[in-house]
Amino acid sequence: MVEWLRLTVINDNKPNSPLLNDWGWSVLVETDQWTLLYDADTEPRIMENNIDVLGINLGKVDAAFLSHYHRDHYGGFEYIGKVRSGLIVYVPETDKVLTKWGLTPVTVNSPREILKDAVTTGTMRGMGINEHSLVVKLSNYGSVVIVGCSHPGIDNIVRKVHEMFGNIYLVIGGFHEPSRRQLDIVAEYSRYVCPAHCSGDEARNYVKSNYSNKYCNVKTGISIKLPAL
Repeated sequence: MVEWLRLTVINDNKPNSPLLNDWGWSVLVETDQWTLLYDADTEPRIMENNIDVLGINLGKVDAAFLSHYHRDHYGGFEYIGKVRSGLIVYVPETDKVLTKWGLTPVTVNSPREILKDAVTTGTMRGMGINEHSLVVKLSNYGSVVIVGCSHPGIDNIVRKVHEMFGNIYLVIGGFHEPSRRQLDIVAEYSRYVCPAHCSGDEARNYVKSNYSNKYCNVKTGISIKLPAL
């Protein structure tokens, strides 16, 4: 299992001047063993600007991960393809976009390890969308779960990860304006809950008010080092 993990939010809906931002989601996932780019926002120019400002070296990225084929998650891969031609991107269904940008999409329908101790949930379907999520196994702490928009239901994703690997340490990403019941389930299973992107202010406020010891605030440009928040 990985010994440490750092999440750097390249873009989230919540701004953080002087970084640029829009409606989108992108996170750099760094561990002691590998580096992975999770989603790539909407706009190539925002990815290029924020990657430069944050001092991210794309040459050190081992692979990328696309949660689902909505533009606010894949649009910035147009820039990534120019900088890292041939980079493997793990996707939940047959590609129609990334190949033309010089990237190498790999479809993963079922759960599988894509990097050491990094596993995709495999394709889950919800709201008519095929989507998969990333699970990173953190030594002595449990799983870190990174989601895109949680179309299959954030509660369903978390339950599946718990069935697969047991303890969940942190869940971060877009929860797609979940119900309070869904948030209660996430908080039940996870030590930390980090609503971002399409989760909505109501979800953020609910977690912050009802699970203040579990809540972490997410916005463009922040860095979260695990195991210690």
